[in-house]
Amino acid sequence: MSEAVKTEANKLCVGKGVTIKGALLQSETVIVDGVLEGDITVDNLLVRETGTIRGRVSVSHNAEIFGKVFDKLDVRGLLMLRATSRVEGNVSCGMLGIEQGATITGGISSATAGSQSLAPYNRQDARGDKPAVTPARRVDLPALDMPGPMSAAI
Repeated sequence: MSEAVKTEANKLCVGKGVTIKGALLQSETVIVDGVLEGDITVDNLLVRETGTIRGRVSVSHNAEIFGKVFDKLDVRGLLMLRATSRVEGNVSCGMLGIEQGATITGGISSATAGSQSLAPYNRQDARGDKPAVTPARRVDLPALDMPGPMSAAI
């Protein structure tokens, strides 16, 4: 099998310089160094710096993005957006970690709270006299030992 595209035990690795077009219906783990064009349903996702996904992405567990994702990104567990990541489209996630430098163009909502936004900047408080804005605060993210592709030696 080609070194550019590998599959093993329900795991798909798309190598750098490779483009795959079509829907990926179910896979335990997907690691993208190349380009995936089409809708994806996966348990765990890793998009490396050279990786790009164009299509709706649904992740049932965790995702870590170093590269680019264009279209809707729905992650039920933890979504980590690294400093080199770029997401263009609406994002829905259970938990969210963002490094300084990451770019999101689109809306962000909580996967567990339905349509309620994670950052309610435009809503008014109960009296209607001032915006209900959560004050900015520094959040130091601990080193993560996540299940899935992020902790696997690849």
